[in-house]
Amino acid sequence: MSAPNALYLLIDDRLKRDELQLPGLPETAERVRAATLDNNCSLHELAQIIQHDAALSARLIRLANSAYLGGRNRAESLMQALTRIGLRRIRTLALAMAVEQVFLPRNDIVREFAANYVQQTREVAAAAAILTQQLQKLGRSHRLHPDVALLAGMVSNIGLAPVLKLVDEFDDSFANPSLINQTMLAFGPKLGVNVLKHWQFTPNLIKVPHYFRKSRISLMDNPEDVSYCDIVHLASLLTNNAEPEPAAMTIAEYEQCGVLPGTEFWQQDATQQAYRQMVMLLT
Repeated sequence: MSAPNALYLLIDDRLKRDELQLPGLPETAERVRAATLDNNCSLHELAQIIQHDAALSARLIRLANSAYLGGRNRAESLMQALTRIGLRRIRTLALAMAVEQVFLPRNDIVREFAANYVQQTREVAAAAAILTQQLQKLGRSHRLHPDVALLAGMVSNIGLAPVLKLVDEFDDSFANPSLINQTMLAFGPKLGVNVLKHWQFTPNLIKVPHYFRKSRISLMDNPEDVSYCDIVHLASLLTNNAEPEPAAMTIAEYEQCGVLPGTEFWQQDATQQAYRQMVMLLT
């Protein structure tokens, strides 16, 4: 039996038996989410949780000082950063920043593959946030928020996490980038949905991995109908980080229905500068 078939059958069998191990949320992200569900949670309590994750703390401070949050007076400490970000936004942004911690394979080949994937995911997430910001400036899609779009981009291909875990477990047989890509085409959307259900994400985000490559197919008559699925799919096209299925919506079709704000929007210097800055913030 060929390796692709063997890995396919292994994942398929474990799915059918409900034995495929799904990753848990990174510890700090889970603790932040639990704390923010408590109406009595304070910024000081969140700071005590986050400060134990040095990488996450540093990224949140950079984010607080960025143009994305309109930072003027520089935040020097985690507490200052969290104060600027605000209690309501910390949960989403902490999840977005921490989610890539689920990709920590042991095998060198798998680790390199995971690193490339994480970079691609950051690009999609950054583009999704920039697109949503622009739509809001134009008075469209008031139901969407750039922070949630950022998180949607970060989890768009989260189905890779259980695949890499399995590949890492049987690295002598499956540690092959081509094989991993083939497996993701077959199982990525379903596994991604399963992971987000396991993490108890909201329905508007759970659907994102399912539509990452194929979009929601039909054109939308009103840009107000746009969802995070559409934003992330368009972001993947603009950043060349997804090979869409044949029937998926195109960049031109997104422009036609008003989800992409104008023909030259993505190529504009200001847009590209904001996009590059956002990618750097996620790095």
